[in-house]
Amino acid sequence: TEVLAAQHLRSIRDVLGPLAMGGQLGGAENATRVALLTGSMTAGQKKQVRAEIASGQVGIVIGTHALLQEAVDFHNLGMVVVDEQHRFGVEQRDQLRAKAPAGITPHLLVMTATPIPRTVALTVYGDLEPSTLRELPLGRQPIAANVIFVKDKPAWLNRAWRRINEEAAAGRQCYVVAPRIDESDDTDVQGGVRPSATAEGLFSRLRSAELAELRLALMYGRLSADDKDAAMAAFRAGEVDVLV
Repeated sequence: TEVLAAQHLRSIRDVLGPLAMGGQLGGAENATRVALLTGSMTAGQKKQVRAEIASGQVGIVIGTHALLQEAVDFHNLGMVVVDEQHRFGVEQRDQLRAKAPAGITPHLLVMTATPIPRTVALTVYGDLEPSTLRELPLGRQPIAANVIFVKDKPAWLNRAWRRINEEAAAGRQCYVVAPRIDESDDTDVQGGVRPSATAEGLFSRLRSAELAELRLALMYGRLSADDKDAAMAAFRAGEVDVLV
């Protein structure tokens, strides 16, 4: 998603520091530039980024499926990294690798927490060398996971909302994740039960009831790029207590 791509952009710039400031004041002597290319960018923005990619001004490009467009021409593609590999088809990966100069096959690194069967088979038969990340990120705190069967213990859900209020009062932030955006996404499930926990419905209810004292923001894929950026920026800045 575009939100994930933007997060990768910030992370890589933070990790590289002066090495990601090519042509900028304070950049390292051997610095490069890092650019973002997504489908929601304006035509002018995409044209400028594509030109910088083709000229080699940008050494690291982060993007969504917009990178697959024929108009995207890499100066000298040497490595392709695919995050959330299970959402990226084989043909799409090959299409991206084909953007390398003639006769050159770029290195390929795919990342996923839920590998597709084909990927598992490739690792088993030696056609793909696996690397396993077994350690938690530095500073990661223990996580307690609980499942609430609301039908049997409805009071437990109320306790969950109280816990969110308690965490927010302590200066921490929370997510509330819904399985659907709105009722148009809703479909009957086994037994004829229609889930009512949509993102829009939860947001409307929580900000007027259980979490009325907190600052809430709504975030989902159908929002415009500006609205998504605004919601994420407010959450990062600590201006939002709960992101739905």
